[in-house]
Amino acid sequence: MVHLLKIRLAPDRPGSLPLAYREAIQGLIYNLLPRKLSLWLHEEGLPTTQGYWKPFVFSRLSGKLKPDIGNKSIRLTGPVYFKLASPLPEVVGELGKAFLLARRIELAGLSFTHEELTMEEITPPPSPTVLVARSPITVFRKENGRRRYFRPEEPEFVELLVRNIRMKAEALGKSRAGEVVIEPLGVTTRHKKIERFRRLIIEGWMGRYRFSAPSELTWVALTSGLGALGSQGFGFVEVGRD
Repeated sequence: MVHLLKIRLAPDRPGSLPLAYREAIQGLIYNLLPRKLSLWLHEEGLPTTQGYWKPFVFSRLSGKLKPDIGNKSIRLTGPVYFKLASPLPEVVGELGKAFLLARRIELAGLSFTHEELTMEEITPPPSPTVLVARSPITVFRKENGRRRYFRPEEPEFVELLVRNIRMKAEALGKSRAGEVVIEPLGVTTRHKKIERFRRLIIEGWMGRYRFSAPSELTWVALTSGLGALGSQGFGFVEVGRD
């Protein structure tokens, strides 16, 4: 079954997106899905031991773009693409249909032509493997009503990542058993990203991570992302090279 989309979009003319463009991508996803599925995904999702979880994750934009920090925007001069994954094949399937049927895509005030769509299965590689973050991995715990973000060198970073993977596996009816080992590979302060989503300032980490786990839990990481806030465009990972 298909669990991954790669969407390539060409702007009708050069223009700019806000640095916080992931809000627009999330909105586009909800708008393209059939109403019943969109409402369920937006308002509910899957129940977990920590509340409700929206089971999809998407990457940052890549392609012909350049950050314009002074204007708090990203300049687009050509085609861009992003990837989206979900452990629920109906989410990926319905989005794929919608993108194929759409003549024009509106994203934060810019008009795009849908140029290419790739739909793929996700097969977990042998363990251990290397996972590369294509959007920042964010790990936090609420303390006294505020978010306390953790860095990769802190033990809580990996502990909470593993707990999050097991929580998602349980919600999906997958086995959550087995040892999970996550090791940041050369992740330093240059991989740290401070980003905004609506009124929230979010701390996350790019980079490469050696991942050792049973195949079911590796599949959960690849279809659902690592860490929190996947439906807001954080924690998308894919298999890289060791």
